[in-house]
Amino acid sequence: MNHIQPDQTSLSEDKPLQQARLSGDPNILDQLLAPPEATSFGIAARVIDVLEQRIGKASLAIRPVASDLSMSTRTLQRRLQEHNLSFASLRDHVRFRHAVHFLKDTALSVDGISRILDFSDRTSFTSAFKRWTGMSPTGYRRQVRQRF
Repeated sequence: MNHIQPDQTSLSEDKPLQQARLSGDPNILDQLLAPPEATSFGIAARVIDVLEQRIGKASLAIRPVASDLSMSTRTLQRRLQEHNLSFASLRDHVRFRHAVHFLKDTALSVDGISRILDFSDRTSFTSAFKRWTGMSPTGYRRQVRQRF
């Protein structure tokens, strides 16, 4: 139920990530976030690169990302589908990795983080983070800080 990316046919969840979630250890989550498919498939790596460049600066929507890659939205979707990937799952991986970093290593507010990660609002970010980890961003931050 609590998957890092919602499209279960796109990417499978690693056992270590499941164990990290079950153990409640937020310190190891960020070590497990890079999607292995990004190194295996050129298009996934290119999408992730564009998303990384856009974090906090521009929209993370599929249309501008496809434009940055000099292709149509449909072509990008088709190329990702050829590798059983989805744009949403890749974007979620990038967002999650950055969310963990911002919550652990910065004093940015949850509202600020949700804006940087291009969520429509704090509630959307909180819902996504709960789906990914089973806890709220504030709860995650509190748990991480109590360990240090």
